Amino acid sequence: MRAERLAGQIFFPTPRRCGTLIFVEISVYTHAVHRIACDISTSRSYCSCPFQPKPCVHAEAFRLFCSRAGATTFEEEKTPPDWLPPDFLPTDLPVGGEPDDFQISGKPVVEEDAVSSPLERMGPGFEDLEIWLLDTLRRGVATAVSEDPDFYKNIATRLADASMRGLSRSMRLLENLPADSSDWPEQTAAVLAEAAMALQAFRRRNHLPPALLRDLEAVVGIAPKKEAVRTEGEPLHDTWAVLGVVEEVVEPPLRQRRIWLLGSGSERYALLLDYAYGGPEFLPGFKPGTILEGELIFYPSAWPHRALASESVKTVSQAVEDLPGYEKIEDMARSCAAALGRQPWLQAFPATLRHVVPFFQKKQFGIADRAGKQTPLANPESVCWSLLALGGGRPITVFGEWNGRTFTVLSALVNERFVPF
Repeated sequence: MRAERLAGQIFFPTPRRCGTLIFVEISVYTHAVHRIACDISTSRSYCSCPFQPKPCVHAEAFRLFCSRAGATTFEEEKTPPDWLPPDFLPTDLPVGGEPDDFQISGKPVVEEDAVSSPLERMGPGFEDLEIWLLDTLRRGVATAVSEDPDFYKNIATRLADASMRGLSRSMRLLENLPADSSDWPEQTAAVLAEAAMALQAFRRRNHLPPALLRDLEAVVGIAPKKEAVRTEGEPLHDTWAVLGVVEEVVEPPLRQRRIWLLGSGSERYALLLDYAYGGPEFLPGFKPGTILEGELIFYPSAWPHRALASESVKTVSQAVEDLPGYEKIEDMARSCAAALGRQPWLQAFPATLRHVVPFFQKKQFGIADRAGKQTPLANPESVCWSLLALGGGRPITVFGEWNGRTFTVLSALVNERFVPF
């Protein structure tokens, strides 16, 4: 039992007592503490942490610690702590002074009129996230999930209440990730790292470049209005090749469509991102392999790639016959690392790999470049077999999304023939 392992002096170094009440404050991080109390006459316990259900593991561990150590071993106070709720105090105990005007449950009290931007109003949500992350790391992710089936649901709900829809959705998706999945550790670590980076970026928000601040807002779930993007974004007129379209379910009934374009003159990739909730289908258009001409407006970002299509975009009578790209997988990986250095929440890196050979070896599909470097494919098996058939053991050009570990092919070019997947 987790409470048994935590019920030691090392976790509760400075307990105090007042009558039958024993209480302690344990530091969670620079900005927060857990405040825990136990009434040894009734075995009732209290903890200021945001975790549910109650009593939490901290309160259970402290109750065990108190029962083992004995009340007489703790230093006595004349009054109970002023952070305890009134309904927890025994009626025969003296009551302390007024509640602390500066902090409640380890969270700074912020005057409402001092909170202006949507990001600033998410301060309490980030405080909850910080406590949850640190507690998760101490307990261990596997242990925490096994002890509490609603582990991710609880933090997802709190983040949603704080209007942090992006991070809340990430936690909900982790809840549905099968524990026996082969990449469970990698996916879990990636989501927790993304949340931790968002937390640290929020702490340093006054020092972030404006473009990176926009990326932080997007990760948290603050969606800019399209009118603002058209005003503040970067316009770029070019001839655009539609290289790939991906439609997938984010979480029922929310669906996402990603459309990847490549400018012939600028050689810049652009992502058109759409969402559909419930029954409505996505708007038609943007067929893979077609050529468009017109202006795209890029969202402000430290690594601009998401864009809006202006009304000037129209289809032209041309076909995709060749694509610029990387000759080496190693060069693609370096470019991806550079992009992540600028925008650490980048979900997928668009890339074209030229002269690569699809292969199937040791029950694994992959592609190899001329230098012999390989990367596994994340496509369904049917798509992988189609790629092998297209290549026939000869080099081909592929476009897709790279996540740092695997490559997902969205289209291929074989002898000037464009093949979407």
